[in-house]
Amino acid sequence: MPNREDVIAEARTWLGVPWVHQGRTRLGIDCAGVVAMVGRAKGLSDHDEFGYQRRAQGYNFIRPFREHMDQKPINDMEPADVLLMRDGAYPCHAAILSCRNGVPTIIHAHATRGKVLEEPISQGDWMRMRIACFSFRGLD
Repeated sequence: MPNREDVIAEARTWLGVPWVHQGRTRLGIDCAGVVAMVGRAKGLSDHDEFGYQRRAQGYNFIRPFREHMDQKPINDMEPADVLLMRDGAYPCHAAILSCRNGVPTIIHAHATRGKVLEEPISQGDWMRMRIACFSFRGLD
């Protein structure tokens, strides 16, 4: 079974890929796509979801994460966990928690910045925007 380092290494292979809403290839991907493609590549999940809007609209975005991953308290987050962020009251963004040089980071496809990137979770409002934390099932 893959371990947390394997998940982070796979997520980093997506760095620099352009952001495309509901994209699922190296030509373009979105935040949920990064999570889905990393899970698929590591044999942790074959589920993918396409029924979400670009802007937060209720709690539909969180449903597939609850159905196909293990939810845990946000304060128990650790590298390779998936964080969901909110826009206003509703979840609308996913990121994989990682760590670089001892600094907690997130790997995510960012629409405004137009690509997959890794940045400190302390940058901007990411810590305040966290709404849920999930782990891939079967992860060592």
